[in-house]
Amino acid sequence: MSHFPTGIDYAERGQGQALLFVPGSFATGAGWKLVIDKLGEGYRFITTSLLGYGTTAERRPLDNATMRQQIDVLDSVLEKIAAPTHIVAHSYGGLSAIAHALTGQNKPISLTLVEATAFGILRTAGENAHYGMIGAMTQVYYAEFEAGKPDAARHVIDFYSGAGAFDALPQKVRDYIVATTPSNIRDWSSAMSFEPPLADYAKIAVPTLVIRGANGHPVMMRTAELLAAHVQNARLETIEGGSHFLLATHPNEVSALIATHVKRGAA
Repeated sequence: MSHFPTGIDYAERGQGQALLFVPGSFATGAGWKLVIDKLGEGYRFITTSLLGYGTTAERRPLDNATMRQQIDVLDSVLEKIAAPTHIVAHSYGGLSAIAHALTGQNKPISLTLVEATAFGILRTAGENAHYGMIGAMTQVYYAEFEAGKPDAARHVIDFYSGAGAFDALPQKVRDYIVATTPSNIRDWSSAMSFEPPLADYAKIAVPTLVIRGANGHPVMMRTAELLAAHVQNARLETIEGGSHFLLATHPNEVSALIATHVKRGAA
């Protein structure tokens, strides 16, 4: 095994089937704590953070338009785990896991994608109305960021959870979002450029679980449906009463779905 690079978040505990938890934007591995606690014992839990969050150093230029660097992070973490691994990922972490499953070196044995932001599939599938909703939001977001408005990212949070969602967050969380906004801009840049042909999704052959919240944004609802339809061996589960931030609001339901899916993947 090669030397694990510095500047990548890595923590693990427990023994058993290896589960790698990948958070999304504005988050660290700690965001999975409620879900991991509900899963109990009998697993080897590994958490990481994506570029620019936690202790994972930002390596991307501001005009980044590729998922390559995120794929490399996941490859490094999987190499360090050095065992068959189930990847469980949320939001932009879910998109990163999809990109990795297509072009990464160290493949997982199953995927769980919670509210994955694979928005490129909307445009590829001709879902122009849904894709346009993303474009309208990011246009305002980018403009306010470039104008130096500290809380420009409120548009992202409110997009996922409704008007006023950002203001309702604890001050500590809002402060972290403001501090990591430059990394989130890079996340969006890379996400919006990721548009593989629909046929490529069928190349993901590992058992894949797509989870969405029943009260999610229409864009997220449709993205989940398209992923489930085009990824080989995928199934879709919908959590009633939930929206984008299911890890915090519905950890019981998320953990139960993960446990069932991991058993299937291991079998």
